Formats: sequence, C-alpha cells, structure tokens
Amino acid sequence: MDTGGNSIHDITVVSDTRLLVPVYWMKKVMLVDSQTGGTVAQLRLQDRPRNVCMWDNNTAVVTLVGRKVQFININGDSLQLGRTFSVNGNVRGVGRSGDRLIVSYLSPPWLEVLAMDGRVMHTFSIKAAGRDVFQSPEYIATSTDGMVYVSDADNSTITQLDMNLRVTRTYSDPMLQRPYGIISVSADQVLVCSNGNDRILLLCPSTGVITSILEQQDGIHRPWALTFSPTQRKLYVVPWDGSGRIQVFQQQ
Repeated sequence: MDTGGNSIHDITVVSDTRLLVPVYWMKKVMLVDSQTGGTVAQLRLQDRPRNVCMWDNNTAVVTLVGRKVQFININGDSLQLGRTFSVNGNVRGVGRSGDRLIVSYLSPPWLEVLAMDGRVMHTFSIKAAGRDVFQSPEYIATSTDGMVYVSDADNSTITQLDMNLRVTRTYSDPMLQRPYGIISVSADQVLVCSNGNDRILLLCPSTGVITSILEQQDGIHRPWALTFSPTQRKLYVVPWDGSGRIQVFQQQ
C-alpha cells in the first residue's frame, strides 16, 4: 500500500477481496484490494484513526484520536462518512458484539459498552475489580459466544470479560510479550500479535494454552495488527515499521 510511510494501526476484512485500513497520520481510511494491494477508495476523516471493526457487511466503526467514534458506510467500492458520536476519553480499541460496541481508553485505562448511539450501557470499574487489571488496553476482540478479549502490552496479558465487563479470566505466558492486535477466529480461537518477540500466537480460551503459529523465520517482525478472512483462509498482518506493508499468510 502507498501510505507515504504512514503508520497503520489496525485492519479489518470487508469481503473476500477488500480490506479496510485506517492510516493514522493521513487521517484517512483506505479500501484496499486484498489481491493486488491497490487502493480502491479512500476517505478523509475528522481526526487520526486508531482502531477499526466491522458493524455489519456494509458498515465499519473507527475510533478517532479526538474522542470520537466514526461510522463508515461501504457501498460497493465507495466509502462515505456515516454518523459520529463523542466518547468520554482517549479512545483506542473497538469491538462489536450484537447491537453493542465495546471501547477501551488510556489514561486512565478503562472500558465501556456503548449502544449504537453512544449511550453508555456498562463501564469497567477498576475499583470493582479490586486490582489494576489494565495498564494499556489498546486492542479488543469479541467472540461469537459473547466474550470480550483485551490485549495489554504493558502487562503482557490477555484479559477475558463478559458483556457486563466482569473479568472472567486473565491469560499470561512467557511467550506472550507486549501483545497488541487481537482477533477472535472462533469461540475457542483467539489470535494475538506478540510484538515483543516477533510472533503470532494462538490462544485457546477454554484451556488457556497459548501456542506460536508464526514466528520471525516466517517473516513476522514487530507485528502490530492483524485480521483474518475465514472464507479465504488468509491471515493479514501489519508490522510496526511505518512501511505501509500488509503481510499475507495462507492458513491451512
């Protein structure tokens, strides 16, 4: 991709042949052909985009640095601004479960479940948790069984919560070092970018077992974000190097 050396913070699959990519300093989202890497469409945003998730087949949700959540309408190969709403802090991660959004914040670290119009439905309370669960909850994944997974690079942990933002389990492992991008492939398969040791890891929540599926010898270097196309069996990985590269791995 031609991002002018700009950083890509996240990526998501739109269809078998299309990816949606927020480009941070350009203040844009790009619709990219996943087969050629060419830009199909691009859209200017109000502020720098951080993370992205799909709301439905024709709508994406992007978090913006200026404490906003922006909906993006995808009509074929065109992008249009949808509605936007303000949030209560320095928003980072975003995930969707049913008719709710889950967002994460830094400084201080906390989470919220939001209705589609931005109303706060649940808030993660550090006091209720009784401990400092998070330091840097930057990326969120939601699974088909209604669980929420949050990666924390500073803690080197993955935390599992329910939709009421109650912590159900925290995963840690010597192999899990500075995790960033995270996606749920199935109810018992979560993929994680382990940025600190150049690995893509597979977490099985039911057992807590973490295994390495891609490593430095496979071309993984400082992985930052990832997404997966289940129909194409392709894993897309964004390295943290400002190159605008998206690596593609065919999974068996």
